Amino acid sequence: MRKSGWMLAWMVAVAVLTGCRSTPCQDLAEAYADVDQKSRPCLERAPLPPFDPSRCEQNLQQCAGKDLDQLDHQVECYQKLATCRPEQKASFLDAISTCDNHFISNTCEAAIF
Repeated sequence: MRKSGWMLAWMVAVAVLTGCRSTPCQDLAEAYADVDQKSRPCLERAPLPPFDPSRCEQNLQQCAGKDLDQLDHQVECYQKLATCRPEQKASFLDAISTCDNHFISNTCEAAIF
């Protein structure tokens, strides 16, 4: 394969892989939706703040690397939550609060929420 052929193949691979990657905003939106579903046996809706993934995407550059790490940890924590059982509602809410303890900066929070 000539040099231009390799370059084209590389660009296609990068485009395909980049298209498959999620962003912190997509990950958080999916985690929020998942937590909302897991909350349903106990609550009408999950006690999470309103979240607009589009706003998040538009303003994500306001978040520092440490903020992005904290968002990743928060998403991982939400993903580990079990479905709420009515007799364990208090412990489920405590578990959500534990996930929320992965604080992001005020600047990042104001930008993406």
